Amino acid sequence: MLPGSIGRKTCSLALGLEIFLVMRFKKQSPLVLALFVLVKSLMGGSPGPDTLSVVTTIFPLNEFSEFILADKGKATLLIPPGADVHTWQPRVSDILRLSSADLLIQVGAGLEPWIPELIKSAASPKLRTLAVADSLSLEKHWDEEEGETGLDPHIWLDFGLDMKIADLIAAELGRIDPSNSTFFEARASDLKAKLHELDTAYFQGLSRCATRTFVIAGHAAFGYLARRYALEQLALSGLSPDAETLPSRLMAAIEGGKEFKIRAVFTEANASPRMAEVLAKELRLSVLVLHPAANLNKREWESGRSFFDIMEENLRNLRRGLGCE
Repeated sequence: MLPGSIGRKTCSLALGLEIFLVMRFKKQSPLVLALFVLVKSLMGGSPGPDTLSVVTTIFPLNEFSEFILADKGKATLLIPPGADVHTWQPRVSDILRLSSADLLIQVGAGLEPWIPELIKSAASPKLRTLAVADSLSLEKHWDEEEGETGLDPHIWLDFGLDMKIADLIAAELGRIDPSNSTFFEARASDLKAKLHELDTAYFQGLSRCATRTFVIAGHAAFGYLARRYALEQLALSGLSPDAETLPSRLMAAIEGGKEFKIRAVFTEANASPRMAEVLAKELRLSVLVLHPAANLNKREWESGRSFFDIMEENLRNLRRGLGCE
């Protein structure tokens, strides 16, 4: 038998074993996970000897990584369309995918509480991890529900921080693949130029507005955006999208809406607009959408919508809602 035939038979056997394990086992036991990692090693973990495999936890990190990698590798998003990064739970197939990756890029700062166990389960000696929040200055947020101060992880909504994230990604890719470090640095520079244009559009577009306060009938995801452009965010819940709306926050939003003469109430994209509609009815205002962009729904994914598309739409809605000239 030819060596190539042996290799193909081995891959076929491994693929068959992988499918069997996925169909047969429901629980992620240590034995099953060990078998999965073995299967992946039999199949050949990486797409090619000169191709980097990067896994990311949120949509902006995935888009930034794809841009910087270009044809030097492939970036994939770990969470499926429509999933909430705060509460999503990995499956066995996700652990298998991560076991063959070169780099996992996450936000950190508590955004992905499932990460430590996922990395442990993947048990890959070659896997490097990059938590971009570890190298950035984070804002503190007082959480009334928990009665404590926490770090705000929604850093991708500050385009100045995104420029730093681009450099962090390029540097980490360069450490994995030194022969292409200059290429990654150049691609990061191009990405930062695009982010700078977006940042400038926000500064100019939000410079002269009737009010600088916006009410978001959802969680406090837009604190970094508000800080960068001298706005004030009034959110109905804290940093977690699962937190219940406190009556005190609802009253504060109604009173703040009247005091600051807001023009619209904002609801989060891909979330229920019910609370926004309640507020809008009370204040006799319209409802507009702001997109946190941590993930996309299936329709958005299929349409090829980009991070820049979303942020440009956010700017248009902010200008309309704040009464900007």
